[in-house]
Amino acid sequence: MNLKIRLDRASIDEAAKKLETAAADLDRKTREICERLATIGAVRASLDYARVPLDGPKDVTVTVEPFGNGYKVIASGETVLFLEFGSGALYGYGHPEPGEYGPGTWPDPHYRRDPANGAIIYHWNDPQGWCIPKEKGGGHTYGNPPAMGMYNASRDIRDNIKRIVEEVLLS
Repeated sequence: MNLKIRLDRASIDEAAKKLETAAADLDRKTREICERLATIGAVRASLDYARVPLDGPKDVTVTVEPFGNGYKVIASGETVLFLEFGSGALYGYGHPEPGEYGPGTWPDPHYRRDPANGAIIYHWNDPQGWCIPKEKGGGHTYGNPPAMGMYNASRDIRDNIKRIVEEVLLS
């Protein structure tokens, strides 16, 4: 068996063009993979935040924004931490990765003393719940369960990587 390699200017130029085309195609497909995965995460987070019961208005918006060579999923709004991690002693537990957030971690200058033992009761752990200010929608609440929108979004992204990569690279 004989193998021949032709080395001349034209064959090297042709190989270089093929490599440039392949590199550009790989860049395009990589961006598409990242954008599709970020979109999966944004949809999941949006649905989870919309489903959690919250007394008062929900102001959370979830967006997908490009950055550097990829995309990021952003949840923003005044109530995003309450929705993600839950609030109140009755419902505010259960997020698998609370980090520094969770019941009792938000600044609360208002408290009352338990008449039985004098212990401080903040809004979050008040067994009688608390009232939402009128400018925030008003009403009485015991808190809300954690929606875990971003936590579930990251899990969904992780669970779909193989499928999305295969779909994009094999198309």
